[in-house]
Amino acid sequence: MSSRLRSLLATVLLGGGIAGLSVAEPTAVEREAIAAYQRGAFVSQLRDIHVSAGFAVPVEVDWDSIALPGQAAHYGTEDYWTNVYFVPLAEALEMLTSYAQGKQAMKDKLKRIVIRYDAGSAGTGDYRAGVAFESGVLNINFKPASAATQIEERTEAIQSTLETAL
Repeated sequence: MSSRLRSLLATVLLGGGIAGLSVAEPTAVEREAIAAYQRGAFVSQLRDIHVSAGFAVPVEVDWDSIALPGQAAHYGTEDYWTNVYFVPLAEALEMLTSYAQGKQAMKDKLKRIVIRYDAGSAGTGDYRAGVAFESGVLNINFKPASAATQIEERTEAIQSTLETAL
């Protein structure tokens, strides 16, 4: 099955549309849970990412894609977004910037971080498949709320992708 067909099938199965129709928008409850996370836990997570990077790298989060339908009650738990995306990212950046050469390479080459979830292309189990670095943009595509205890594996995937690119 082609990757395009898998992506289309995943979109349809996850409640998305066909032929230009958009994916279902989050409900009011889901929007409020996203906003609560952004005002609370995300503020400290973003601060940790910036400290670890050594500069205020822009972090774009596609909240609609990482907010799986019907799971709003879990968005604020550490095992939903925090340990899947933000803790591994901060840890990987901290490891890379722990020496002067890595810190300078990060400032010179890392322009932006994008976090999203695309079921059709997210790495399942192979976290390296869910991380890419291209044209100064670090893309992270992991399934939210999945194997949240595998922080070290995600950290390693992010770190090795950046080490190869920098």
